[in-house]
Amino acid sequence: MKRLKRPVRVFIAFGCNIGDCKKQIETALRLLQKGIILKRVSPLYPSKPYGVENQPDFINGVAVGYTRLKPHALLRFLKSVEKQVGRRKRCRWCEREIDLDIIYYGNLKIEGKELTIPHRDRLNRDFVIIPLAELCPTLLDPIVKRSVKELSLKWKR
Repeated sequence: MKRLKRPVRVFIAFGCNIGDCKKQIETALRLLQKGIILKRVSPLYPSKPYGVENQPDFINGVAVGYTRLKPHALLRFLKSVEKQVGRRKRCRWCEREIDLDIIYYGNLKIEGKELTIPHRDRLNRDFVIIPLAELCPTLLDPIVKRSVKELSLKWKR
């Protein structure tokens, strides 16, 4: 895998809604440590399904850490972790054993077919913004130039 000389701070969202979600999330977080030095993990948040609503509720959270993996290598690493945890291929936004998404990769902005950073749906998902605000309230979104704490105020839990 392609690596950087200096580590970059990354924020990874995770979620699960089928199987033993807590165990699958714990396994994913353990496996993530092979490519990311995890610093903090948010509490778990229950959430309604996004996109396809006729499925079980999710358990979500966000982890922050540092990696030397380049963005596309990090994406491939996350996909390999999902596979190791037991994720099966289904329709977009359908139920999943684990889902791992790159929300932020430093202040990098990438717009591509395979990878978009910051994650294109981050601002529409309370289960991403609320845990982000808890972990790092002063973090500025590099696109909208507002703190995640300010962005989280649109949702009340």
